[in-house]
Amino acid sequence: MISLEYAKAIYEIAEEERKVDLFNEYFVGINNTLNDDFINLLKAPTIDKNKKKQIVSTVYKSIDKTFRDFLVVLVENDRIEYFKEIGHQYRKLVRLNKNIVRIDIFSAKELTNKQMNNLVPALKAKYVGMELEIKNFVNPSLIGGIQIVANGESIDMSLKTSLERLKESL
Repeated sequence: MISLEYAKAIYEIAEEERKVDLFNEYFVGINNTLNDDFINLLKAPTIDKNKKKQIVSTVYKSIDKTFRDFLVVLVENDRIEYFKEIGHQYRKLVRLNKNIVRIDIFSAKELTNKQMNNLVPALKAKYVGMELEIKNFVNPSLIGGIQIVANGESIDMSLKTSLERLKESL
């Protein structure tokens, strides 16, 4: 829940400053570059907190001051290791407030455009009035069929699950 609270706080600030999309870009960009070594450096008890805050301010000097200050607060409160999860929660808040539903479709092999287009009408019917953010992920262990995950719901139409159900019933 720590991550959600920080995400809500930075989201409120982003809304006030009209920087929701900019901060979303920062979360994605920094998340792609923030590695375990850097996080461990910022968590190291042997390094003075002021030095850690100075490091963050220097490394991220080219980004928006409000977001940079947010990073400094995470370091100051020993919460920098939650950055990736905070970003995840922030993106969920963005989607919620923009009426966007993220739909992950898992399949044994990448779906063709035609297959994806065939799924869209049923998904639009289920999520009326919402913008759909659909991503296809390959999971070879599914053997065949698909698994759809959206808003915490999972619809499993994979061959693997069908076979497991059949096995259980025998």
